[in-house]
Order: sequence, then structure tokens, then C-alpha cells
Amino acid sequence: MEFAGYLPPDEFWAMNDRMDEEVRSGAHRFPLFSMEDQEGPVMLGSWQLDGSEGSVSHGDGFSQAGPLVEVITTPQDPRGLARNRWRASAGIPHTLEELQRQDAAFDALIAERLTITVDGTPTDVTLWRGLNSWLAAGTFGGFGIVINAQRNPPPPEALRLSRVSDVEPLLQARRAALKAIRGEA
Repeated sequence: MEFAGYLPPDEFWAMNDRMDEEVRSGAHRFPLFSMEDQEGPVMLGSWQLDGSEGSVSHGDGFSQAGPLVEVITTPQDPRGLARNRWRASAGIPHTLEELQRQDAAFDALIAERLTITVDGTPTDVTLWRGLNSWLAAGTFGGFGIVINAQRNPPPPEALRLSRVSDVEPLLQARRAALKAIRGEA
């Protein structure tokens, strides 16, 4: 969800209350995962109302300071989602030729195999390293997991994920961040 323009506080928070209810009612569809033993803010990241993805965001996604790691769960192909996240950092293509060049560039990236721990289980993922970032994609429990790590993130070798048992703290953290951005905190 992207917030643009200005809404009066009552309309803005009513919209957020509806979104929070959609998240609560949809959170049972697929698991969300969070990084273990990480410092800093943790909140709900992206949430697609069509059930195509949900994520947990580690770091401050509303500023350019410090590392930002998004752990995305999807019922879809995790490699395709990783490519789309990479594409967003490479620049949105405006023509078919640009799209094809980007797909070729992504396919040419050096991919490594890495084993991470997800809910205590060793899980194989594909890892693509960038200059100050990395992407990883794999499957666990029938769902795709993509980790989009930006702005000098922690090393992927140390990554341990665990299932989020309660979405409420993530919603409350996002609400607090939005209040701060709006000057309402």
C-alpha cells in the first residue's frame, strides 16, 4: 500500500483501521516471518489485499538511514518476486526492451546457494549479492520467502527466521511510525 497526498486525521486513521482489519483477517492465509536477534524497528511491511504477499520490515523504511531488510512471504514463485524487487532498485522499465534487458541482467547475476534457518529448520535459498545489498529467495512450508536486504544489511549467512505468532505488534509498530511521520506522535 502506498500513501500519497493528504487526508485529514480521521479519514487517514479510518483507512488504516480498515487496512489493519484486512491484515488481521488475512494473516491466517500464509505465515509471516521475522529475523531473530535483530535490533531496531520491526513492523508490518507490504501487504497485498489479493493475498499475493505480506512482509515484515526490519529497519526504518520511512528514511534512508540504516539497514532495511524486508522478509516477504508469498504463495507465488519466490524467484519472480526477487526479480521484481531487484527491478525496483534497478529502475522501473518503461519499454518492453528495457524490461527484457533487465530480465537478462537479473538472469546474469551470480547466484549462490545458501542455507538459512527458518523456524529451526535448515532451508536452502538462492542468494544474489549486490554492492551494499543482497536478495535471497527460497521456499518453506509450501510458501515462497524472499529477503530483500538493503543499505548495508547484516550478512545473509547469519540469517535466522522465525514465524510471527501475533501480527498485532507489527500493526502497532507501523501505526506508531505513521503517527511520527504525520507529526501526530
